[in-house]
Amino acid sequence: MTLDWPTVVRRQHDIVKEFQPRPGSLVRTGVDIILGEAKFADPHTLTVNGSALRGDRIIIAAGSIPVIPALPGIEATITSDEILFLPVFPRRLVVVGTGVIGLEMAGAFSDFGAEVVVVGQDHEILPAFDPDVAGYLRKVYESRGVTFHLGATLTSFSGRRGDVTARFTKDGAAHEVAADQACVAIGRRWRPETLGAEHLGLKRGRLGLEVTPFLRTSVAHIYAAGDAAGNAQLTPVAAYEGRLAAHNALQGDEQIADTTLVPQCVFTTPEVARVGLTHRAATASGVKCHVATQDLRGASNGRATGEDDGYLKLVFHAADERLLGAQMVSYASAELIQLAALAIRNGDTASALAAQLSVHPSHGERFFKIAAHDHHEIDAEDPSPLRL
Repeated sequence: MTLDWPTVVRRQHDIVKEFQPRPGSLVRTGVDIILGEAKFADPHTLTVNGSALRGDRIIIAAGSIPVIPALPGIEATITSDEILFLPVFPRRLVVVGTGVIGLEMAGAFSDFGAEVVVVGQDHEILPAFDPDVAGYLRKVYESRGVTFHLGATLTSFSGRRGDVTARFTKDGAAHEVAADQACVAIGRRWRPETLGAEHLGLKRGRLGLEVTPFLRTSVAHIYAAGDAAGNAQLTPVAAYEGRLAAHNALQGDEQIADTTLVPQCVFTTPEVARVGLTHRAATASGVKCHVATQDLRGASNGRATGEDDGYLKLVFHAADERLLGAQMVSYASAELIQLAALAIRNGDTASALAAQLSVHPSHGERFFKIAAHDHHEIDAEDPSPLRL
C-alpha cells in the first residue's frame, strides 16, 4: 500500500477544525470573545488588536511552546508543532527526545514507513515510567526497525530542513545521522514573553508559572491554568484547572487543585500508560511495596486481532495490599488506566480486584487476574524488561 501523505495531512486539518471550540457556544452563555494576540500593557491591562482590555482578575491559560535548545544549526530542525503538517513525508527522520512527544512521533512515522532514529540523553526512554515498562515499549519499537541512541549528547545540526544532519556524542565517540527532517521534541514550556508578561513579577516554576494550590500566581490578581500553571501538561488537567481558576478568581480561593492522581497515556502503538506511584517512586519515598508483573501476550482476543504486545505492572502496599500504582503497555492502555485510577482512589486491595468477575476475552480481565498472583519484591532499578 502506498502512503498518500497529502490526504493524511488534509484529514488532520479537517479533524482539528471539527473539534475546535465554536465561539458561538460561549457567546450564547454571555461570554465576550475577542480573537487576536494579547499582550500585557500593565498588570491589569492587556492589548488585543489595538484595543485595551482591563480586568480586576486575569487568568493566564495560553498554553506552551516547544523547548528549543541553543545548538549550532538548530534552524535546520522542526518541532512537534510542525511535523504532522509537513508538505512532504520524511522518509528518514531523526527524533530528538525520548519523552512522550518524541516517542509518539517516532512511532507514528515508523508505522507510516519512515526510517526513524531516536536520540536522547536519558539511558532509557520515558523516564517517568519504571525502566522495565519503558524498556518493553522500546523493544517493541526496535523490533519494528526504530533505532535508539540513548545516553547521547546532541552537539549540532547542519544542512537545512529537508536535508539535515544531526551530530551527537555517546560513550566518548562522535556520531552523525543524516535525515530528511530532524524533529526536536524535548518538552514544552510556557513562556511569559508570548504574552509580554516577563516584566509583571510572575515567579516561574520548572514548566510554567509558580502557583498556589488555588492556582493563584505570585501576582495576587493573576491566576493560571493548564500548561501555564506548570502542573501536568494534559488536556483534562487544563480543563479541570480552568474551571477551578475561574471559580477562585471570581469567588475567592475556595477550591484546591488536586492533580495527585491523574491517569496518563502515551499514544504509541501499543499505548503505554501509568497512574499513581511507580515502583521506583514508591521505593524512593520509603514505601514498602509488593509488585505484580505480567506479560500480556497470548490472550485469545489479542491473538485474534494481532494486537498481542503487552506488559502490566501493579504496585501494592506491602502492609494492606492496597493498589498504589499501575503501569501498562497495551493496545487498550488508555481505557484500562482509568480503571486503575478508580481502584486506587477507592482504596481497592489486591483481593478485592482478584474477586471481580470480568469480561472474557478482554484486555481488562488481565488487570483483575494479575491481582490474584503472588506479589513479590523486586529491584526498583532493575532495567530488564521481559524478552520479546
